[in-house]
Amino acid sequence: MLLQTDARRRITLPPMVGIKPGDTIDLEILEDGRIILVPVEPVPKHQLWAWTVEAKQAITASLTDPRQSAIIESAEVANKLAARWSGED
Repeated sequence: MLLQTDARRRITLPPMVGIKPGDTIDLEILEDGRIILVPVEPVPKHQLWAWTVEAKQAITASLTDPRQSAIIESAEVANKLAARWSGED
């Protein structure tokens, strides 16, 4: 697909590429001069902790945890359950 830049070096992407006005795009320039546009979803800084390798592994492990869910009705019950799960009981 050939596109031409306008006087301000802009291009117009056709609707079939699925990019909508306001979408965030990462622009990569390769060593050979090719340009790659990658659609991205920005993550707020206060949520970046969830995107670490350790957090992803912990989430995956929690989803495969065979232990039954529990309803926590008091701090005492929460402390006992936490101690049991951490192996301190």
